[in-house]
Amino acid sequence: MRNILQDLKILADKKYQKFTSGLLPGVNYILGVRVPKIRAYAKTFSFEEAQNFCKNHKVKYFEEYFLKAVLLARICKEISPEKSVRLIQQFIPKISNWSVCDAFCADLKIIKKYQEIFLPLVLKNLKSNQEFAQRTALNLARAYYLQGPYFKQILKAILALKPSKYYAQMAQAWFICEAYIKQKNLTKPALKYLTPEVYIMTVRKIKDSYRVK
Repeated sequence: MRNILQDLKILADKKYQKFTSGLLPGVNYILGVRVPKIRAYAKTFSFEEAQNFCKNHKVKYFEEYFLKAVLLARICKEISPEKSVRLIQQFIPKISNWSVCDAFCADLKIIKKYQEIFLPLVLKNLKSNQEFAQRTALNLARAYYLQGPYFKQILKAILALKPSKYYAQMAQAWFICEAYIKQKNLTKPALKYLTPEVYIMTVRKIKDSYRVK
């Protein structure tokens, strides 16, 4: 049995710990392991070890949560999409920072292949009152639903969301910006339904994008 926390502590860098703490306000337990090292460490896990860690290991530190996110996404590639939905939904309430959220969403590429199966998961979390559940849903929508038959449904649900927390607001602005770039005719009329805060963020992102003429 490997001592995962001890392994992560060996990989930690005190100077990087201070840097990471500045990027993750409100996260109190940070070892200071660089993300590429966490990802490299995750690759040393067998499928059985990954399952055991995700199911049984109690996590405390940011790096443990990040490792769990990476391993969960890997597990989801190997099991049925229906089982993946349940694992993802179980993990979402435990997400408490943008770094774990964004990495987890980026790794869940299985969703692109099974849009219909994962659609209820996205829609459910768009209705959550939790900041990072909202951000997770918005990230998944941006990553995997900007193209395809569910775009209009996703866009409607996202416009109904009026997030009050910064990381959800920024994720909504990010989605609308990308939607504006890829589905301008459908998205441009929707800008008026955004909250003033998200509208400002969205317009800034659109203006800053080199893909918008």
